[in-house]
Amino acid sequence: MSIFSGIEKAAHTFAAWAEKELTVLEGKAPTIERVIDTTLSYVGPALELGLDALNQPAIAAEVATVIAKAQSDLKAASALVTDFGPTPTAASAFTAVQTNLSSLLTAGQITNPTTVATITKSVAEVGAVAAAVQVAATAIAASVAPPTAEPAA
Repeated sequence: MSIFSGIEKAAHTFAAWAEKELTVLEGKAPTIERVIDTTLSYVGPALELGLDALNQPAIAAEVATVIAKAQSDLKAASALVTDFGPTPTAASAFTAVQTNLSSLLTAGQITNPTTVATITKSVAEVGAVAAAVQVAATAIAASVAPPTAEPAA
């Protein structure tokens, strides 16, 4: 057997392995996208309800700006996952939304219990999506890495 046929065989073995691993992960992509879509359809209206419950016009205007930005950023992060799959960049985009929404609570201006509870729940939901996308991105990266060879004894 020549060195070239050995290389060709190794390439086919790796390619088959990588294809199998990616097929498994790609099969889960619709589930990930569905979970993100469900979260988006929950978080947006939940934040609007919290905003309505605020009943403080001066603060509401400031909060509305953050909520609108969060909703826009959530859509962009969702589109990243839809177009490119779970990636560290998409996970970071969800984490950034989580941080922005958290800032509404740490600013200390929001004291309405309904609004605090709504924003807290929304932050948790976005955080769960960020974590799930990061886990999926890590799994994808690991699946395309070549298997490590055992050291010779």
